[in-house]
Amino acid sequence: MKKNLKLRAENFKIKVGDVSYNKEKIKEIVKKANDDSVNILLFPELSLTGASLYHGYKNEDILNSSLDALFELKKFSRDIDTLFSLGLPVKQGKKIYDMVFLLKDGDILGGFFKDNFKDYEKYVFDLPQDEFINIKDEFVYLYNKSFIEIEGVKIALSVGENEDKIISDSQISKTKNNIDIILNPSAKTRYIGSKKEIENKIKFLSQDTIYLFSSTGLGESSTDFVYEGLNIIGKNGQIEECKRDKKVDLIFPFEISKEDSAESYNFKNESALINVDKYPYILKDKKLYVEDAFDIVTKALIQRMEAISCKKVILGLSGGLDSTMALLFIVKAFEKMKLPKENILLYTMPAFGTSKRTKSNAFKLAEAFGLKLNEIVIKYAVNVHLKDIGHDGKTQDIAYENAQARERTQILFDIGNMENALVIGTGDKSEISQGFATYNGDHMASYALNASLTKTELRYIVSYLVENTENKKLKEVLEDILKTPISPELKNESDDKISQKTEDIIGPYELIDFFTYEFLENSSVEEIYEKAKIAFKDDYDKKTIKKWLKSFYKRLTSSQFKRSVSVDGPALSKKSFSPRRGYLLPSDMSSEIFIERIEKLDE
Repeated sequence: MKKNLKLRAENFKIKVGDVSYNKEKIKEIVKKANDDSVNILLFPELSLTGASLYHGYKNEDILNSSLDALFELKKFSRDIDTLFSLGLPVKQGKKIYDMVFLLKDGDILGGFFKDNFKDYEKYVFDLPQDEFINIKDEFVYLYNKSFIEIEGVKIALSVGENEDKIISDSQISKTKNNIDIILNPSAKTRYIGSKKEIENKIKFLSQDTIYLFSSTGLGESSTDFVYEGLNIIGKNGQIEECKRDKKVDLIFPFEISKEDSAESYNFKNESALINVDKYPYILKDKKLYVEDAFDIVTKALIQRMEAISCKKVILGLSGGLDSTMALLFIVKAFEKMKLPKENILLYTMPAFGTSKRTKSNAFKLAEAFGLKLNEIVIKYAVNVHLKDIGHDGKTQDIAYENAQARERTQILFDIGNMENALVIGTGDKSEISQGFATYNGDHMASYALNASLTKTELRYIVSYLVENTENKKLKEVLEDILKTPISPELKNESDDKISQKTEDIIGPYELIDFFTYEFLENSSVEEIYEKAKIAFKDDYDKKTIKKWLKSFYKRLTSSQFKRSVSVDGPALSKKSFSPRRGYLLPSDMSSEIFIERIEKLDE
């Protein structure tokens, strides 16, 4: 089962060497965290003493006071559900270790030591030689490069600069196990530009996990350094929160094992999700996101064209969002290959539902790039086909709609054969998720450039280009394309307006794209619904979310046969529907298991 765990990284204005004061401050913060239903609380390195005592760590009074405080806090933790870290110097014989312990339920669950020291620390601290440490006749196991597990949640901790090694301690832990949470109590010194460096490192180290970082700050000695004071939470390669000298929180659902471990530790606190990102699949650094998308897709297209000795592409340009994005990718790839624009073969193929607006935008888009747009009116050919198969040509049913899409695809492939041109697909991840494409129509191409991008992501990319292009004609047409309702344009009341709107049929794309992301993350129906209610609380009521969630699962399962024969295309995200990337479902899978659970929501 899934349980929402609340994680927090927090520092405080420390008093260097005043163990008694720091101990009471830690109690105060832990008590508040427990009242806030925090499950895991990370303090900075050497939080009992301060990190700037230099040779003061060798002082017997400091060492004894630290040890007494450790056991007082251990006793204090009996009535505390929050698992918290505690950093202090520990003396064993003649050696002193920079240690961090995890405390919970009146126990010391385990210890971690630092072994990658700052220059001045090398003259103070040593390395333990055993797999455990003996503190006041209590044996505490050391978990460096390993993990502590509570209810199936695996928690690794890496002290300070242990994360600055060529291969960090947390990376070693992750190679051995699937670590859920990494804790990095630290005492980073600050310099110009250091915050960005730390954030970039955490983005890297937080791949496929959640990463908590806390560095000491206010109150530390300024004899030689100022300390960072940063608290950061990273998740799956992104920075979720970063604050200086203020706590940061994250509530996240974890798979909890109900099997009792030997120690029988568990998380009793449970939190409700407060904030959920509407667009968890979009990198917030827009410039980086767009540049990466273009670089990946254009390199993929170039590779495919070179592999088959092809110097031309053919694209059906409708004036809608999908074909626009495909053209933008193609133009950039041709610029890199230094191929002539004449090798980009563009066709608009108006039929019964084509609006003046999209057709006009198709011509404006081609003109903005100095490209020729060829027009083939297909309504006559489709009418002949409908007559041949015994259709009255008036009933606007599925056959009426799909005949148009298949005629367009046939034209593109036949001209592609004549011109030795690669047929570029325009279908996106949202359409693939919901099967909203004509089988062997727009569902088919030689290479699909948009296949791993959702409609929401396409809008995100195009909006960036609107904001940054110096091509005035391109800016104007892209702005109008973003404002145009999304439509298959396979039937229409008139050519003056778009009456067939996709979002009226399958639901708002921002909801579909959110559902799709969570589904590929293997989230349950209940979890997706709860998250959606929070993420879209200002946009849709519960009834609307429930309605489109039911529609999502029905369309998802019934359209698997289309995804099973997905066209080749570059991946821009870690998870997709491509069977070649390991995503497999039977085409005859029932949606009932999902629908039954949706019906019970909010009961």
